[in-house]
Amino acid sequence: MGDNRKRFKLQLNIGFIVFMILFIYLTITIVVNLMKERISVCRVEEGQIVNSASFTGVCIRDEEVVNASGNGYINFYVGEGDKVANGGNIYLLNSNPPQSSDNNAQDSGDIGFNASAYGDIRDQVTVFSRNYTDSQFSQVYSLASNLQSLSTEMVSTAKIQDYQANTGNGRVIQTSQSGIVSYSYDGYENLSVESVTKNVLSGSEHELHQINPYTYVESGQPAYKLVHNHQWQIVIPLTTEQASELEDVTSVNLTFKKDNIETISDFRIHQGSDGVYGVLTLNDYMVRYISERYVDIEIVFEEAAGLKIPTSALLTKDFYQIPIEYLIEDNRSYEEGFYCERTNENGETVADFRTTGIYYRDNDYFYVSMDDFSLGDYIGKVNTGSEEERFRIGATGQLPGVYNINKGYTQFEIVQILHKNSDYCIVTENLNYSVALYDNIVLNSETVTENQIVY
Repeated sequence: MGDNRKRFKLQLNIGFIVFMILFIYLTITIVVNLMKERISVCRVEEGQIVNSASFTGVCIRDEEVVNASGNGYINFYVGEGDKVANGGNIYLLNSNPPQSSDNNAQDSGDIGFNASAYGDIRDQVTVFSRNYTDSQFSQVYSLASNLQSLSTEMVSTAKIQDYQANTGNGRVIQTSQSGIVSYSYDGYENLSVESVTKNVLSGSEHELHQINPYTYVESGQPAYKLVHNHQWQIVIPLTTEQASELEDVTSVNLTFKKDNIETISDFRIHQGSDGVYGVLTLNDYMVRYISERYVDIEIVFEEAAGLKIPTSALLTKDFYQIPIEYLIEDNRSYEEGFYCERTNENGETVADFRTTGIYYRDNDYFYVSMDDFSLGDYIGKVNTGSEEERFRIGATGQLPGVYNINKGYTQFEIVQILHKNSDYCIVTENLNYSVALYDNIVLNSETVTENQIVY
């Protein structure tokens, strides 16, 4: 009986010891893993980076204000933004004020709007409501001006006929040249690129005037504005960085923010008296913005699409450089590679043909891995042994890349950067020895080393 108690006590102590060993081991393992710096991983996805900026630009057109040639109540033959021919009827001057019966007729709807007229009004209001923001309250005044111009065009034709029939003494005024008509003016009709300043762009002194029908004008007062052609310019302010970025650019993609219209414009940089300005020249959409002196636009400086990776994942690695003329084709395998001569441990010269280790090629060099080639190796154009036909490996160059961890350890893979900002970069797809879509890469390259086991 005593011997059984001793054996039981001995077995109990051994089990307890084994348990404590396992407990201590697991505790240490857990603590080490908790204290170990975590390696953050991200997945390579497709994406794009657009480098753009918004501006408020001032519009410059080949335009002039034409003054009234006499006194009277004015009415128009031509609508806002319509083209008038040389010698065409432009407005009517009448010495008598509008008849009250005419006004009643208009108020009662005798002069009605057709479906197209209502459609134009609806389009104006829809565009305004879609793009309005409190920070751009001045758009309300532009809407009011545009609706006033539309109403002028809609009622003028019918009204002017009735006006002449009732008074009989109206004087029809004709144009002396052709152009596109507008009934707003602001005193900036003679503005040129050279005269644009920061004060002009601020709009602090800008005041838009609208010429309304059925109002009294005196001889010499503005009657209408005539724009002579469709080419126009938009001048925008540039920072020093933006000017440097656009120094060699001759055309840009731009978007009119009011209507979300995209187009391409010629571009040049102008050194003004008080700063650097960008000058955009267009041949389209002038009529659409004929009554506006300032427009809000967005310019795309650069746009790139490809594989999107975080900038923090980037690093550089050294490679040996071999001139491109040393690439040869093997006569037996027809593979391309390098004929390499090296000295072995016994001091003997040995040679072999290598097709591996080539990571990248530019216009002058192949970039080869330092693991596949060694400093001091000779690369021959042919198997001649001639000193003149050999290149000694020594020059190095750096290539950007990331650490791929698809296999559980960090492998360096090169990237060809198309565009880069502070957070992300876009790299070329389908490049040899490079990352591919949905690869897992280390988010911060500084936290690991090459060939480090991750999991």
